[in-house]
Amino acid sequence: MKSIIPTLALFATGTLAVAVPEDKGWYIRRAEDIHLEDLPIVDLEVTDERFEGMTFTGTAESIVKEMKELKPELFANDTDASPESSLEKRQGSFNCGWYNGINDRVPQWMNCIEGVGYLQDLGTAWCGVNGSPACARVSCSRSCGIFLCNKLGHHLQVHCGDIAGDVNAIASNCMDSVGRFSGARDFSSHFIGVRRQSC
Repeated sequence: MKSIIPTLALFATGTLAVAVPEDKGWYIRRAEDIHLEDLPIVDLEVTDERFEGMTFTGTAESIVKEMKELKPELFANDTDASPESSLEKRQGSFNCGWYNGINDRVPQWMNCIEGVGYLQDLGTAWCGVNGSPACARVSCSRSCGIFLCNKLGHHLQVHCGDIAGDVNAIASNCMDSVGRFSGARDFSSHFIGVRRQSC
């Protein structure tokens, strides 16, 4: 009986999620989120010259919402331009085995359309990871988790719109015969990862 309590305590610490502060309260990060590539999960940071001196933190969705509340006129003419046609093509190798297996695949590309749309709204704003090395969850909607992972020993920034193009490229290169996909696009300083995620 004495061994049951320590065993239960050990099990509980392994399965409990981590509560992380957010500007409007606390949100939960599941244990599955904590160990992407054994890198810590940190908040996405976005800077945009249209919001001088401000750094936004959260996910692409929460950041776009906050920006629209501050300056709705900047988003009055939203268009769904393809990131591949509006941004120069990027190099990078693909790892279609990232994250683990079949249960980590996004059920279909359309599940990622919402997150890609928010990244397109951010366009040339800078999406950053203030960790060394670490991953930021860029977006999570409809079971599609998008991550920006920094491999450097200092702060990293990439254009948010480039991430949208990378998600499309990962889907094109890593989709199986029934439309499921997961994978990463790897660069020397960072990688973009897409996998099934509980949102």
